[in-house]
Amino acid sequence: MINILFYVVCYYNVDLLLQNLYLPYVVHVGSNDTIANYGNLHFLFNITSYFMLFLYSYSLAYNIFFSKAIDRFSIGLTIVYIKFIVDIIIYPNMTLIEHEMHRGVMWVFATPLMLKMYCNSNDLSLQNINLHYHIIAIVPHVLIIPFKPSVIYITSTVVFSLPAFLFLKSLYKYHHLPFTNLYITVWFIYMAINIIDITQIFSPIVIHALYNIADTICKFLCNVVISNYNEKESILRKTMDLQSVNFTSHMIKTIKEYETNNVKLSPACKNLISYSKRKFLDKIPNTSEKLKIELLKKILPFDLDDDFMKCRYGDSNYTPTSGSGSGSGSGKNKEIDMICIMFMDIVNYTELAKKHNGDTIFKLLDNIYHHFDTIIKKYPHLQKIETIGDAYMVVGDIFRQENNHHIVIKEIILLAIEFMSEIKNIKTPDDAPLCIRIGINLGTVNVGILGNEIPRLCVVGNAVNVAARLQSTADADTIQISRHIYEKTEEINFGIKIDCVEKDNIFLKNIGSVTTYNICPFASIYTG
Repeated sequence: MINILFYVVCYYNVDLLLQNLYLPYVVHVGSNDTIANYGNLHFLFNITSYFMLFLYSYSLAYNIFFSKAIDRFSIGLTIVYIKFIVDIIIYPNMTLIEHEMHRGVMWVFATPLMLKMYCNSNDLSLQNINLHYHIIAIVPHVLIIPFKPSVIYITSTVVFSLPAFLFLKSLYKYHHLPFTNLYITVWFIYMAINIIDITQIFSPIVIHALYNIADTICKFLCNVVISNYNEKESILRKTMDLQSVNFTSHMIKTIKEYETNNVKLSPACKNLISYSKRKFLDKIPNTSEKLKIELLKKILPFDLDDDFMKCRYGDSNYTPTSGSGSGSGSGKNKEIDMICIMFMDIVNYTELAKKHNGDTIFKLLDNIYHHFDTIIKKYPHLQKIETIGDAYMVVGDIFRQENNHHIVIKEIILLAIEFMSEIKNIKTPDDAPLCIRIGINLGTVNVGILGNEIPRLCVVGNAVNVAARLQSTADADTIQISRHIYEKTEEINFGIKIDCVEKDNIFLKNIGSVTTYNICPFASIYTG
């Protein structure tokens, strides 16, 4: 922001120097050639100046005090134009030539800010659009304004139109980007008025009126439209969460894969690909601090992230909260009852691991878990806790605000059935179909952090042990559930028929013999 203020101060001083030193030196300014002597023009200037002063003052106040994303270039442009407007209001005896000099200097300092706003909205630099051509065209034009309408003025204007056209040509290369056509239109409007000015088709009063109307509409339109666009983009970027970044990364990866797999791309398609990649990349937050905090909260819910950080970095004032344990980690844990726990593993995984190398097994597990992770996203009350080798653990619902175990039991059984169905679609190195077994239990668990080196949410308790034993003793392609789960299933409408087979005297290690229930696998699943 300091740079913008310095820029505005430079504008003020350059304008002052040209008015007080340069203009009197090159031309005699007649005192009777003031704006006030032209009644209609003076009235137009006053009406538009007061109106635009109100709009720009509102815009400046909004940008500084209320905008969610402060655009310093928009603020700079607003201040430059306010200064230009105020000069018209407080100096009614300003001559026409002085007014033209004011307008020329304002245009020199305003256009780089306008173009910088355009570049920022399209991820371009001022070098990309060859700003120097524009500067070469307008700076000399300001210096020859006092010689108007002599041959020197006309010749110089024509000569310096060449870099102006080169600038527009550079700008037109980006006609597929937002606001390019708007800017080109604005520049052509001013060039058209400039041609009218040189040829004197209309009277000087009409020409001044045209310049005034163009200044009033074009600059404000560009400022407001692009500033509003950039604000929305900034807000969207700031509200991006981990899932949004994951989606964005997935889309960028997909676009790159398409670009790689299709060598012969049409120019239109190349432009679309370039634009799409740029827009997706632009959505990624500039700072990762918020995402780090969100990730930590996902790993460590229930404010465990605060306790972990205090313990991890040695906060001497840290005192574990009520309900804390006394382990070597953060010490905090939370007891939750009526939690569903599901374990899944692959049958004959050990034989698979012996038969194939580590890379093959890793890719197989990655493929399986990728499919399972996609499926579990359909069930909002279930949380994946961990994977260890071929073991996959799911719980639900440790984030609940009220008891919802009926919903969770329905979701976890439907999830298990989907896993059973999906595993048959996964290709293996030897094309042999995979089999899995699943165990599900319901009970009380403790959720917390164990250790302090790598933070990880852990779910422990006897209910977890029972679920693991149910999984290890289940038959292939079978979902084995405890009596607690079975009793609840009779109260739940699954949308499909659930057949349970009772099994007596199933020995669970360190637990004893219990009665369990097997859910028969289905060839198709319910997705309603």
